[in-house]
Parts: sequence; C-alpha cells; structure tokens
Amino acid sequence: MRILAPLFGILLTFAAATPSFGRSAGAPQGHSGAPGDLVCTACHTSNPTVNSGPGSVTVTFSDGTTYTPGVAKRVTVTISDPNGRRWGFQASPRVASSPNNTGAGEVSPSDGNTQIIGTSGSLQWITHTSAGTRPGTTGPQSFEFNWNPPASNVGDVDFYVAANAANNNNNNQGDFIYTRKATLTASGGTAPKPAIRETNGVLSAASGSAGVVPGSWVAIYGENLASTTRTWRNDEIVNNRLPTSLDGVSVTINGKPASVYYISSTQINVQAPDDTATGNVAVVIKNAAGESTPRTVTLNAVSPALFAFSQRDGRYAAAVAPDNSYLGPVGLFGASLASRPARPGETILLFGTGYGPTNPAVPAGTVFSGAAPLVNDVRVTIGGTPADVSFRGLSGAGLYQINVVVPPSLADGDREVVTTINGVQSPPGVFIAVGR
Repeated sequence: MRILAPLFGILLTFAAATPSFGRSAGAPQGHSGAPGDLVCTACHTSNPTVNSGPGSVTVTFSDGTTYTPGVAKRVTVTISDPNGRRWGFQASPRVASSPNNTGAGEVSPSDGNTQIIGTSGSLQWITHTSAGTRPGTTGPQSFEFNWNPPASNVGDVDFYVAANAANNNNNNQGDFIYTRKATLTASGGTAPKPAIRETNGVLSAASGSAGVVPGSWVAIYGENLASTTRTWRNDEIVNNRLPTSLDGVSVTINGKPASVYYISSTQINVQAPDDTATGNVAVVIKNAAGESTPRTVTLNAVSPALFAFSQRDGRYAAAVAPDNSYLGPVGLFGASLASRPARPGETILLFGTGYGPTNPAVPAGTVFSGAAPLVNDVRVTIGGTPADVSFRGLSGAGLYQINVVVPPSLADGDREVVTTINGVQSPPGVFIAVGR
C-alpha cells in the first residue's frame, strides 16, 4: 500500500451547499433519533413531542428482519399522516451493542429521492433530497435506499429513523415528527473469524516489503478483518495515546497491542508497538467474531522504506520542497493539485517509515509533532549519486522525515532514490523527477 495520504496529511476539503429553509434539501447530519443524535423537533418546534400526531413512520426490509453479512438489502421508510403535504426523513444504522459510536455497514441511495448527508467514522446518515420531499402530495409516502451489511456478524443492528410529515406551508410550524427503531438480527451460522493472508499478509505500509519494525507503519491484509471501514477519530486519541481498538478490532504484534489507524474487511493499518525483540513474532487480529490464526513475521531493528504518491503505480517518492510544493512530474495529480520536478541543488523533504530509534526516544502509540533525530546516520543516493543529508528523524508518529539536497550534477529525468541505514537499503523502484 504505497499511499502517503493518510499519514502525510494531504487533506481534501469539500464545500457543502447550505440547505434551503425547512431543510427541503435534506435534514442536517445527526438528526436520526439514534443515541447521541437529535430529532427533527430541533428545528420543527411547534409540535415538540415526537409521535404525538395522527400518523406514524415504519421501516421495512427486503427479505425480512434478518441480515446475512455482506449481502445487500433494500430498506423502505414509509411516512403516514392525513395532514401531511410534504415529506422528509433521516436514518442511521447502528450496531445495537454500541449505538452511540459504531455504525453498521453502509447505506447508499437507490434513486434521486435520497442522499448521504454525512459520515463520522463508521457512522452514516441518509436523508431525503429536495425532489424526494414531493411537495403537495398526500400520504403515505415511501423512501427507499440500499444497505450493505457488515462483512461479518456484529450481532443485532438497529435502524434509527426520524421522519417529518410537513404541511408544506414553507415554514417550520405545524409539522409532526415521528420516530422508529427497527432491529435486524444476523442470520444463522457462525460469523467467520478474521484471517490474515498467508502470503504477503503483513507488509510495510510504505514499500509493501515483508517484515515489521517497532514504531513503523504496517499494512495487514486478509479477510473478515472488520465489519466497518474507517480511520481513527480525533476523539479516540486520549491523553496523547493513539487508539489500540477501532469498533472492537484490535491487533497484537508479539503479544503487544498495536495502534490501529485504519480498518476495513480486507486491510488494517497499524503502528507497530515498541519491542526489543528481533526475529520471528506472531501477528494476531481480534474482532467480535474471535481471533485470527497467528501469522508469523520477522521483527527487524530497521527496515527503511520511503512513502510514495499513489499516482502512477507509486513510482514517485512522496516528496515536497521547503515551500510546500509537491515534487513530481508536472500533472502528477491531474488538475487537483500542482506538482513540479525537483531542482538540482535544492533541498527536498522525503518521508518514510522503519528507520529505527531516535534520540530523544519517541514511544510508539503516542502523538508526536516535532523533530526527533535518528540515532544512526542515513545515507541517500539520487540517481546513484550521493546526496547531502541535513536532517533525518521523526516528524510524526511513526513518520520519518529526511531532508536531502538534490545533487547539482544530476541531469533532468526520473532518478531513483535509495536510502541506507545500518547497512540496510530501502526497496528500489522509487524515483524523484528532476528538472531545471
């Protein structure tokens, strides 16, 4: 997985349109009535007691009230009210055992009447669109959307729904709000335990090479690893400690808990814990279905690897100039982000993992921002020519930064970058685009 973005902080910000009055373009995130959520009475205030009107809301599922892990279902929300003339809703699926912060599977629109209004970690909310409100119509009215259950059995799943039977008077008065919780149970059978891939199941998150280094970023591949897909949330970092479990998914390396950054059904990214051991150690994943069979990997003192941009099959090192310019061929990121070649003689910043201890030491699993120099020297060649290194050390949790001068004698073109520490080289095939 030679993708820098989750660790290097390439952030994409999307502007959202402001809903029109009365929320006809969709109820704001967090108004489904689920634990921790509000309901529509937060805005529609004339009838503040839910379920006090003459109508109701129901939730039905294709194929009944059981789910098979990984098998999609159609969900239908139906709102009834004799006085209703415009319609809206919001729904959010939750794992029943942890409804405040654990979403269940993924929802998606099935037509133009619904839309995803927001996500937060594993939580999702789906709501109506402006067209879906169907102004002037009488009830009952239904909204349909798709739900893809978690890949493994997570126990009961609760769908929380808040619905608005509006009177279409173009303000927030006189409307009735209804809520419902509908529960799905897992179909019979034992949920499959997580399984780490036998070959290339535990690799460096930077280079894809085998082996683990204490404090380094590691990618673990397999099946049934997690029932949700997400990265850690800021509120899960407590007292500067990184989380060791996301949605009940945890990893141990040589019996020690790893910090869990990303989970999905087929991949988990972790920071390996500190350890003085070397040689063969066991990696184990645990989730609600049980523990994986231990997978043996080699724990090394160092195993240097450079992160690379994911574009063009990870050919180009994730490098920036001191002015924050992204370095690579022009057009590497298309129109979304500017890039330029590195100039001979300029200092560039490279990023990697697996370079070993620093002084002062930075414990694995802790928040870090600053500069902690490596204990050992790093040699760098670019295009086979030795390059001057002005800094080598940690700049973030498990993230090493190497400041290096591009040799002035280099000709224009793609030049391979190799780093060496304690006699161990980073894997080949990572390049810097050089141009005057």
